[in-house]
Amino acid sequence: KLNFNKFPILSILARHYLAIPATSAAIESVFSISNNIITKLRNRLKPSFVKEIILLKN
Repeated sequence: KLNFNKFPILSILARHYLAIPATSAAIESVFSISNNIITKLRNRLKPSFVKEIILLKN
């Protein structure tokens, strides 16, 4: 914030790329969905197929 006037573009880029998410809710949601997809009966699914199912459910 101190050097915003000197480096406005760098300041905007730093805020955009260096921002840390406040929670991990999004990743927890993906793990929850994947636990429901990959079960004992469906453990032979290809990773690409699992990825597509997660994208559809998310």
